[in-house]
Amino acid sequence: MTPPDSYQQRLILALRLKDVPGDRIGEIVAEVESHVAETGEDPTEAFGTPRHYAASLTDEHRPAPWWWTTISIIKPAGAGWLVAQGVLSLLLGETFAGRSGWIWVVLGLVVGIPGGVSVWRRSTRVRDPRNGSDLVPFSPGALIMLIGGPIFLVLAAFAAIRIFG
Repeated sequence: MTPPDSYQQRLILALRLKDVPGDRIGEIVAEVESHVAETGEDPTEAFGTPRHYAASLTDEHRPAPWWWTTISIIKPAGAGWLVAQGVLSLLLGETFAGRSGWIWVVLGLVVGIPGGVSVWRRSTRVRDPRNGSDLVPFSPGALIMLIGGPIFLVLAAFAAIRIFG
């Protein structure tokens, strides 16, 4: 028997990957939980695997074409590279490709911010329609990693330049 919480989390992920809005995801998860509570049936036996069940529900939410997915992976990588080049240029007091580091930082942000907005749009909260609680709470550890990771990298780069440069 599949633990309901495990099925729920995998179903939420599968629906997110299909770009289903958070409110609709909450409704789908509530329907699955209600069915399992009423019948005592295993969710995998009743609905199939989370991936297949999500696919059966989301014909109107087709995944983006392969080329769009590729662009959405390459853009943030390029934006991060541009920001890193700009920051390193500023820390070293040099130019990169004949331009000031600030130009590269701003260009990286211009390229990266739309991707961040896209991620933010896709990560709308998933609320349980029965009680309004958040089905996927954001943990404090995730917030620390989200904010602390880039800060650590910049500080490590600055320290490396001071030590070796």
